[in-house]
Amino acid sequence: MAIPGIELTHVPAQAIAETAKKAKELGAWIVVVHGETIIESVEKGTNLAALNSPHVDILAHPGLLSLEEAKLAATNAIFLEISTRAGHCLTNGHIASLAQQVGAKLLLNSDAHSEEDLLTPSLANTIIHGTGLDDSACHQILIKNPQALIKDLPCHCRNRETG
Repeated sequence: MAIPGIELTHVPAQAIAETAKKAKELGAWIVVVHGETIIESVEKGTNLAALNSPHVDILAHPGLLSLEEAKLAATNAIFLEISTRAGHCLTNGHIASLAQQVGAKLLLNSDAHSEEDLLTPSLANTIIHGTGLDDSACHQILIKNPQALIKDLPCHCRNRETG
């Protein structure tokens, strides 16, 4: 099954809410916003705008996320990305630590641009543990959080065998 989604990249901060809303109206089930990673120039305020939008599901590679932004992610049920992409991954430990402090949910994403970027289960485990998170958090990020994201999709994409 394909899940229609979009990543909004280099959208001006003041246009994120309306653009995310329009994406959902046009059929996107998941809206991801390209966050303020430390390796690309993304407009300052992008993280905050994304975290204040009811139409954003995931803030990808948020860089040096603030504690207040992490709290918004938790409050607004917006997932934060732990990235395996070169450069974007440099702040994974920071993001994981803040998420743990405030109860924000994390997802692991390869941000694959080619087949060499795809993850194996072993590499996914290693990357999450590299953030300093334990086995329980690893299970939450790799299994429970993706299930929580999928559960709320318009198609009710659940494993039909388990209900």
